[in-house]
Amino acid sequence: MPATPHLARRPDIQSLRALAIALVVASHAGIPGLQGGFVGVDVFFVLSGYLISGLIITEIERTGRLDLIAFYARRMRRLFPTLFVVLVVTGWLAWNFLGLAQQRFDAGAASAAALWMSNFFFASRVQGYFTALARSNIYTHTWSLSVEEQFYFLWPAVLMFFFGYWSWQSRRFSRKGLAQGLLFMAALSLALCVYWARCDVRLGFYLMPGRVWEFAAGALVFLLRDRCDKADLALVDALRGRSVLNGLGLGLVTLSAVFYTGALRYPGLWALIPVAATALILLDAPERAPRSPVSVMLLDVPAVLLLGDMSYSLYLWHWPLLVLGRSVLGAHAWVDGLAVALSLAAAWSTTMLLERPLLRGALRRKHAVVGAALLSVGALTLSAHAWSRGIDAMQHSPAQMAIVAAEMDLPSLYDRPDCDTWIRSSAVHECVFGPAHARHTIVMLGDSVLAQWFPAVRRIYLGRPGWRVVVLTKSACPAVREPVYYQRIHAIYAVCSDWRAKAIRAVAALHPDIVLMGSTIYRFTNAQWIDGTRSVLRSLRRAAGEVLIMAPTPELGFNGPECLSANATWPAWLPEARRCSNARSVADSSRVQELLERAAAPFPNVRVIAMQSSVCPAGVCRARLGGRVVYRDAMHLTATFVRSLAPELRRSIDQAQAMVRRNRTQVAALAAGHARRHAGPR
Repeated sequence: MPATPHLARRPDIQSLRALAIALVVASHAGIPGLQGGFVGVDVFFVLSGYLISGLIITEIERTGRLDLIAFYARRMRRLFPTLFVVLVVTGWLAWNFLGLAQQRFDAGAASAAALWMSNFFFASRVQGYFTALARSNIYTHTWSLSVEEQFYFLWPAVLMFFFGYWSWQSRRFSRKGLAQGLLFMAALSLALCVYWARCDVRLGFYLMPGRVWEFAAGALVFLLRDRCDKADLALVDALRGRSVLNGLGLGLVTLSAVFYTGALRYPGLWALIPVAATALILLDAPERAPRSPVSVMLLDVPAVLLLGDMSYSLYLWHWPLLVLGRSVLGAHAWVDGLAVALSLAAAWSTTMLLERPLLRGALRRKHAVVGAALLSVGALTLSAHAWSRGIDAMQHSPAQMAIVAAEMDLPSLYDRPDCDTWIRSSAVHECVFGPAHARHTIVMLGDSVLAQWFPAVRRIYLGRPGWRVVVLTKSACPAVREPVYYQRIHAIYAVCSDWRAKAIRAVAALHPDIVLMGSTIYRFTNAQWIDGTRSVLRSLRRAAGEVLIMAPTPELGFNGPECLSANATWPAWLPEARRCSNARSVADSSRVQELLERAAAPFPNVRVIAMQSSVCPAGVCRARLGGRVVYRDAMHLTATFVRSLAPELRRSIDQAQAMVRRNRTQVAALAAGHARRHAGPR
């Protein structure tokens, strides 16, 4: 049987690759309006299913057999050389310019990427693809390459079975049986994908079984296109070449990139749109009407075709260079632009000097190719292990040990397992410090940014006789009665809402002298900040003597210890790139403080206290201040630094209490005057 003609080089497929990589890079670079560009990976999966399945089916039908060694050798020759170069170069850059904690994570990911197992690595170590931990690793993007390679490893046997390849099967090379098997497998995989999207979005995103249906969709398009070419499907064939199918497909892919966000429980059913759109583009035949606008765009734009040729190299280069740029120079638009430009240059170089020469040569020594690839995998794995050993040695320097200690410098309340149950439970556990039956009580109510002030509160109040501190905090749960969408769980944080309601009732039952409440900066509207805070205050105003609201601590905007660690290992022959400071974050904190003050205005026993000037003197937040490490991550203060602010926090509390007493005196005087006026002469 002759080879299927549409497996020859198709310019429209190269243009589709260009669109996919452009969307992925735009999304990763933070281009406004293209936050859903991660759908480009789904496009690549469908393309891989189409091309790889077509090659396998065509070879079996033409020769009656499938040379598996040659198949795997071709895949390794296509994929591994560029991956090897990128891992080595970016690993060297990370070794010289990144902090040790980040390097340790990167080294583990590099080893997993070399073994085509990085999707398992990230699925087991991060909460999700869109979390800060995933975004800070220079090899996060290799998860999709691992999915593809695992697919390549298993897919030939799957197709051979459904195709009736082996002599012990009753049928022989049945495309109908193959299509039925692919539909069955796609249905099972899609069902698993939807299930994981509901129950554990990490597994659905990273693991291959939940993505098989996307590859199977590509294989089914290959079979369907063959039938169209043979005029077996006249109705569908009539639409081809009219810019209907590919125009609709391009529009749907673009709309997905525009409207999808990391808040979706992706892939799940949401992936159906970009997958179906890619299938429509592959099914079309733009060469039938080469002068139509869509066909010209797909077939005859040299820059687009070149970008398609570079898509694999650009995918490998762009992400580590973006992460390295942000880590070294800061998260700025110009840094991302520079990283993308360098990625394009590196991708062009590896495409022209490495990929094309290797692919032009005939595959004559397939066993040598496989052997070389396996030796390279071993070398990369050993190099990653040596990298980890080097990190261990460097961490024992005094400067690095101090930074490592700062990362674990948490309030002692976290030593008690029930003081913050996070997403695990909505049960309220009163964590009591000091005499259980003390006459006076101060309650801390809020999230982890409020809890970070515990060392200072403890120093202030447990140094006084007759006081106890009761902590009621939950990470990522604000002291604002508004629903919170929590990115880590890709859902409304219902546990938080339930816990907050119970915690407020618990505070009311305690009748504390002081309630100290507060939160970090959440993406609430101005009205939500005001109304949600007032709702909490209405529940507490009669239960507590005084309610003090801590304005949000300014966020550093980057991982402070990581920046300090990178500076400590910075090459001596280079000038220091970053001062580990941020002069822009105080504005957001001040804006929320104003909203909290408006929320507190109707309540005479409520005041807002702010510590921004103590944390970020002169409006500049620093990772290190006065010899102390200030932040233990990008937003939380170290317990040691907070403890040093106890005198300043005490002055702020005393001033707020004085104003509360003054308000109460004024309110009492006004009430007395009002009563006298209405009483009249007797």
